[in-house]
Amino acid sequence: MVYKNVMHMPRPFEGVFGNTCELRLLEFLLPLEGMEFNVTELSDEVGVSRVTAGRVVKKFVAWGILNASNRKIPRYSINPSSPIVRALESVNNALIGQIIAEEKKEDMHMLMKKHKATLDLLAK
Repeated sequence: MVYKNVMHMPRPFEGVFGNTCELRLLEFLLPLEGMEFNVTELSDEVGVSRVTAGRVVKKFVAWGILNASNRKIPRYSINPSSPIVRALESVNNALIGQIIAEEKKEDMHMLMKKHKATLDLLAK
């Protein structure tokens, strides 16, 4: 199941830290606490091969970033009790806040230009 159509999520890590499989997985999973995905679903979501996603998932499970289910086909979810995940959530939230602030600033600038143009027309 592909979740891109459900919601458009910002990718704040990419703008600051680059575009690795690790960052893509974190950006995808951080806001989806409690949801489980198999490696194929994760590889589809982040646009990497199943082998690459599997390698990263294995590393994240070893580091405690992801929880793994004990099923025939394992499913993985973000581990909200991991200190690494809590720190990443703080960074993620700060980056999203910065993105939103920049968008608001740009919106205000455009609005001021529009109003100035309107005032200039009225003054003529």
